Amino acid sequence: MLTNPQNRYPKIFIRSKNELAKRLATSNLTQAQAQELINDVVSHFNDYWRDSKHSQPDKNKYVRNAKGKPLGRLLKLIDKKLLTPHDKLIPGFIFGGVSGKSHIDAAYYLLGKQRERTLLALDIGRFFEQISEDRIFHFFHNKAECSKKGAMLLASLCCVEEGPKGRGNNKNVLARGFATSTRLAAWCNLDIFLKLHWLVKKTLKHHDPRLAIFVDDIGISASRVSEETMKSLQKEIEDLLVNFDRNQKLPVNPDKTFIYSYEKGIEHLGLNLGRNRLSFGSKTISRKAKVVRRLKTSTKTSEKRKLRIQNKSYFAYREQINQLNRQGVATLN
Repeated sequence: MLTNPQNRYPKIFIRSKNELAKRLATSNLTQAQAQELINDVVSHFNDYWRDSKHSQPDKNKYVRNAKGKPLGRLLKLIDKKLLTPHDKLIPGFIFGGVSGKSHIDAAYYLLGKQRERTLLALDIGRFFEQISEDRIFHFFHNKAECSKKGAMLLASLCCVEEGPKGRGNNKNVLARGFATSTRLAAWCNLDIFLKLHWLVKKTLKHHDPRLAIFVDDIGISASRVSEETMKSLQKEIEDLLVNFDRNQKLPVNPDKTFIYSYEKGIEHLGLNLGRNRLSFGSKTISRKAKVVRRLKTSTKTSEKRKLRIQNKSYFAYREQINQLNRQGVATLN
């Protein structure tokens, strides 16, 4: 983990539309074409995204969809050309939005090396909605050393109005679902995540502490610690997330905060954390069994074809998990 604050953040140095176009140009996209794409998106921004059917209005969570639109293409280019190359700077305990890492890797990391583990699981409520456009501008301008003009341009492309589209909310926030969002969420909260990492290491010293952050899910595991110790740490973390930065409060969702002991069984990120290995969590087992049952009783060809694809995806998912399990065992041996 980098300790020098000057070296924690990527240096992007975008100062204008023209410079952004130059950086986004590829063998299949000339600088002039990139400039045209940027101008088109800026002029028709609101026409190029919509609220996804995966939104959860009852929880005030709105997933935005720009796929198939010029905005979606531009965001993918920004993510690939400006953000992804700096993934190596992101600390190892952050798994969401980082190339080559997944929720499976995050869960496996929490297994640790020492046994009799306890897990503290927390969820940051409405994570993307807590990150304002001003915060994105601050990252690009103050951390990534873009000019004010360049930072304003990039921030405006990555954020949309809070709440349902068209409501006219004056507050713009990081767009849940955009290609750039998970990486920007990590970068905009890096300082607080580093502080959290330090707190976990200090509090759980000598107990093989592990911290894994996957987007808005925080998992902390340790060996041979009492539930009281974890409850005390939970309170410190909740206070840290809300009060560390007055401009970036991250309240924890109490309904998704749990402490699991090894004896009771540990589940996190939809996976069961066992002794040196991962396996399907209870919800995944139930969903897979439902697909198998429907496959046996279905008489429609189209439905059976769809169910077979779903069933194959579960086998592929299990193989991903087992591959990591085998690699872990090999490492231990």
